[in-house]
Amino acid sequence: MNQQYINLITNLFSLSLTQLLYKFQVYPAECFHQKSAVGLTLWSLKQSILSEYVDKLIQQLQDLISILEGIEIQIKQENKILTTYTINIVFNQENNEQFSQFDSDIQLKTLIYTLNQKLKTYKVDDKPKTFSVNFLSNGAETQNKGVQENLLQNWILIKETKKRETQLVNSLHMPNLDILVGLI
Repeated sequence: MNQQYINLITNLFSLSLTQLLYKFQVYPAECFHQKSAVGLTLWSLKQSILSEYVDKLIQQLQDLISILEGIEIQIKQENKILTTYTINIVFNQENNEQFSQFDSDIQLKTLIYTLNQKLKTYKVDDKPKTFSVNFLSNGAETQNKGVQENLLQNWILIKETKKRETQLVNSLHMPNLDILVGLI
């Protein structure tokens, strides 16, 4: 798999997760600081146990990306889902075109900017919230013993066949890769 695709997806996941955690006040504002990334001012996690946890999620995402068709980030309050942010990943192996880092950065900037604009419309209260991350498999994990072991050691596996309905927020189309981003 092309390293640019892996970087693009992991960066999108990392930046999206952090923006959602900040906006929905899952953790106190003191856990975050602003930084510039892809030409935008974004929220980033300060070095902490939380940032180490997110780094582990990103490493696992990189290890599992070849079997994923999507990623969900859910924000919950009192066991009720407030919002679900989805990243649907569609690989197209038929097209061998390449794309530049510049193209990748522009696409990432567009997706994160759109997410931040959408998040501005949400009203958030001070009640405690939690989050969960779901990696949605394409079923290929049964083909690879190493991937199976990683999943069994690090994840709670749930077999679910229904497709979730999401409101399309934005999409990214690059050679060999389409990413559709939705928010419920």
